[in-house]
Amino acid sequence: MLAGTALLPLGSAVTVTAVAGTAALTLVLLVRRWSRWRPAVRAAALPAVVALVVLALAVGTNAWFGFYPTPASLAAGPDRGGLPAPPAPPVAGPGRDTVLTVDGVDVPVHLPPGYDAHLAHPVLVWTGPGAGSAAVDAAVDAAVTAGRMPAVVVLWTDRVPVSRLRAAVAAGSPVLRTDRAAWALAGPPEGPGCPLGRALAERADVATAAGPPGGDGCPAPASGSPDPLDLVVVRTAATQDDPMPDAPPPGPALASGSVTAAPGTPTADVVAAELDALGARLPAPVARSGVAGGPPPAAGSTGGTRDGL
Repeated sequence: MLAGTALLPLGSAVTVTAVAGTAALTLVLLVRRWSRWRPAVRAAALPAVVALVVLALAVGTNAWFGFYPTPASLAAGPDRGGLPAPPAPPVAGPGRDTVLTVDGVDVPVHLPPGYDAHLAHPVLVWTGPGAGSAAVDAAVDAAVTAGRMPAVVVLWTDRVPVSRLRAAVAAGSPVLRTDRAAWALAGPPEGPGCPLGRALAERADVATAAGPPGGDGCPAPASGSPDPLDLVVVRTAATQDDPMPDAPPPGPALASGSVTAAPGTPTADVVAAELDALGARLPAPVARSGVAGGPPPAAGSTGGTRDGL
């Protein structure tokens, strides 16, 4: 819809018909009587009739397209200008799954409720085993539907570096934000893998991470970004005494939070609390034209998907 001034109460069929009919009659009268009128009458009648015809066209446009045209609005093109945005449809229902191929590796992708190809979405890289994907995807859907998390797209992989993922999604299918601030990395509260250690090692590509504290076998922290890394440490009965990975000296200070679960807390509840903590930190989807800061597509990366994306 074109930009314009506020809607005028000129959209009724009676108003449009009356104005258009009057304009048509005066135009016919002007043409037929033109030769009979004196120059002074012509000079007065011509601009009046032109103004009436323009008003008729404007009223018709307002009725048919929902805006009142002005020269500025016509020059502005397809932009709503100062008009309020239409109300967003309610976010409901489950998300859906697809696959992103990166360097020959199929990365499962979960698109959240309310996924909109006209927007670029934040990204959560989940490093847990695929056997628990359905439960985590359902928890993400519930958090998005309840408004506790923005419409985040989940990439399931513990094999592909985040830098390669960011390069692959720059092609735009699915439509993801490529700026570092919109990328988070997380993993299950209990189980294999070291999501916080991996985030520290890939801190140039993620801004937020959540998961259990690290232990033996976690990747060595490496500095690669001047920006701080926001860590959410998820402590359960099995990880209460594990240390949090140290920041790589002389790396920037870490902003941090924590989720501590009492012994016996169901894993699903811990995952939900972990996702809520991430949801408070992740930015919202943005218009595609507002995406910036991502790396260019790298050679050897493909953005092929299935399920019609």
